[in-house]
Amino acid sequence: MTPRIRALRPAAAPLAGLGMLVALLILEERSFDSASALLVALTAAVAAAELIPVPAVIFAFAALGLQAFGIFPDVMLSGATPYVCLPVLFFFAALGWFEPQRWPLPIATVAAAGLITVNWFADASWINFVFGKQLSDAGPFRVAVYAFLVFAAFSALNLAGWAAAASVRQAAANRLAKERAETRLEFTASALVIEQERNRIARELHDVLAHSLAVITAQAEGIRYVHRSEPDLVEEAAQVIASSARSALQETRRLVQSFGSELEGPAPGAAELPVLVHHLQSSGMPVELQTSGLEELSPVEDLTVYRIVQESLTNAFKHGDRTAGAVVTVARGPSGLRLKVRSRLADGGAEVPPSGTGRGIPGMRERATAAGGQLTTATNGQLFEVEAILP
Repeated sequence: MTPRIRALRPAAAPLAGLGMLVALLILEERSFDSASALLVALTAAVAAAELIPVPAVIFAFAALGLQAFGIFPDVMLSGATPYVCLPVLFFFAALGWFEPQRWPLPIATVAAAGLITVNWFADASWINFVFGKQLSDAGPFRVAVYAFLVFAAFSALNLAGWAAAASVRQAAANRLAKERAETRLEFTASALVIEQERNRIARELHDVLAHSLAVITAQAEGIRYVHRSEPDLVEEAAQVIASSARSALQETRRLVQSFGSELEGPAPGAAELPVLVHHLQSSGMPVELQTSGLEELSPVEDLTVYRIVQESLTNAFKHGDRTAGAVVTVARGPSGLRLKVRSRLADGGAEVPPSGTGRGIPGMRERATAAGGQLTTATNGQLFEVEAILP
């Protein structure tokens, strides 16, 4: 519903009442005299039906009652056309009906049909004119059948007006429910986007900082023991610390600057794996790196390979048997790019469960899935293995 139509909505019932009054006066060539009393009363009830439905319906019943008691002119003088106002009356009354009980209005439609039937059969001239015969000579059964036909016809008309309004109200309720659902959906979608962005930043920061801080910590602890006896190793360790810190700072700055948009700037890839391996080797964990077929990787694949290797080696460095080292194999085969990182768990070996209860392993699975592949972990005794396939 457009704003202009919505603004004109309160004027619908008054305009309908006025329009029916003018149209029926012109059609029947009437003037504002006593014979038009019922027409004026019913069109006035139509005009007020949506704003004040209960008083409008009571007023219409009062007008029909006045005709039944002979105060308003009988049907022969007032005509049958005023009764067409009643379905319109019940239509607008149903639109404006906000009472807790809904049943009085449909009952009122049937009661109004009964009152019309009484008024018709109280006017012998009119009813004989309608049916074309003297009903006074007809038997009670035939009169009852004629009365039922009149009652049924007006009941159907009045109920049709009420049912049409009920349909309009239901359609409006459905439209409002749909708009609310769409609003909630938009809100949920926005919240989902924010949550996905938050998870993306958290995953990237975890991968960057976990590795860099683990290397920095190991190098700093090593300096404590060799700074007097082997100064050359101190310089090498300091270079590794500076390189790791610088890399972490650059990655963190890149993530912060790209918040809410696609990551900008150069992202690490498979080409940086030797540097990654060197940092860990200089920190006391031997790593064997075997790569082949890494040419023409897409940006997503390139970053995925680097992050999975980075996280796997960081887990091995922090939780595994550091002195046993790790073996990294990345090769392209018939099924796609296969990545495997194998390391040994520390004694007890329960800190890195195959299911992955921390952020690291679920994050690697998310990365592999986002690249169209899959990642699995397995534990065989003290051996822990991470395997990813990117088709």
